[in-house]
Amino acid sequence: MAAAVLLTFDNLGEAADLERDVTPPAPVGEHPSVTVALPALLDLLRTLRLPATFFVEGINATLYPDAVRSIAAAGHEVGLHAWRHEQWGKLGTAEQEALLMRSIAAFQTLGIDVDGFRPPGGNLGPQSLGGLAGHGVEWCSPLGTRVERREGVAILPFRWPLVDAYHRMQAFAGLRREHADAPDPRSPRATADALIAGLEADEPAVLILHPFLLVGDEERREAERVLRRVAELVASGERSVATGREVARGVV
Repeated sequence: MAAAVLLTFDNLGEAADLERDVTPPAPVGEHPSVTVALPALLDLLRTLRLPATFFVEGINATLYPDAVRSIAAAGHEVGLHAWRHEQWGKLGTAEQEALLMRSIAAFQTLGIDVDGFRPPGGNLGPQSLGGLAGHGVEWCSPLGTRVERREGVAILPFRWPLVDAYHRMQAFAGLRREHADAPDPRSPRATADALIAGLEADEPAVLILHPFLLVGDEERREAERVLRRVAELVASGERSVATGREVARGVV
């Protein structure tokens, strides 16, 4: 059986900027990850016939309801990425519970049911899986290496080398050193090369791209190269691709 690729996109709009008290690159409600990158991504995914999962912060159901609806209308899965990109593993159980309730309710106002969750920062707390299961979340994609089911939740973990931000952003310099990679950020082209190389391994892969890193023309061209390689691998039978909820159904 072809090894699966879970194609995912993390973050939307200025949610993370607001959480970190960083000035967004545009007025609230006009973030280029939504106005520029997202429409181009949806067009490309439609052309390549690739299903994806978009992990979206709950606040975007209020700030960008039409954009969130457009993701679901295109046949992609909308997963949860906290309310405002809070570092999930650092939150207490009560705070996680409150943010889950608020976020899930916000998506429900758009007619979208949330089945999947990715914790910002990659880490879960000791009570996180029970909290997710209690709200009907069926699968989760934290940092890790083992595909499994725990506390009724399917775990589809990601690894840093298949995350575009790991290669591109200065903030990840220390983490790159820990992984014995060069500390300096890579160019969009070198990042695409690294992601494509990671897809060649004959094992399940969780690929993470960030729309806020795909605003420029060069960035989108290189991301397109990655996605076209995914499509080629699928067409050749070397890989399969599905949304997270579909992949999660096969996890025992």
